[in-house]
Amino acid sequence: MSGTTTFLMCAAAAILLGCSTAPPAAPKEAPPPPVIDKPGARLVTVTEANNGANVTLESTQELVVSLPLAPTNGLEWSVVDLAPGVLTPTGARFERDSRSSAIGEANGMSVFHFKPQTAGRVTLTFDLRRPRSLLPAVQTMVYQVTVK
Repeated sequence: MSGTTTFLMCAAAAILLGCSTAPPAAPKEAPPPPVIDKPGARLVTVTEANNGANVTLESTQELVVSLPLAPTNGLEWSVVDLAPGVLTPTGARFERDSRSSAIGEANGMSVFHFKPQTAGRVTLTFDLRRPRSLLPAVQTMVYQVTVK
């Protein structure tokens, strides 16, 4: 075979292969966010693993948000988006990991408590960042809370 014939055969094969490709697959739908609903329980706790969850509370339940924190890196969790009226913050604290003996360097959890104020729906957003920093958050957690 001559060089021209080989080139023409390769070009024809490339054209045919380009025409025979299957159409792109339809994008997969994202799974629905998890739903956390614990009727009758006094406390409803969400963690980092529940990020994006829909949380349903009864008017007598308390919401506890427990997020991991390593205080040695200078970052803190803070509530950044809580429209007034549906939930009322009732406290926040740091709980040290009991497995660590170095108190000043112990990892632990930032724990936030909220009580329902009235029926409705609210987005509860937490950012992990340096206090008083205008830089973007290192991590964000969002929970959709519905109070019955």
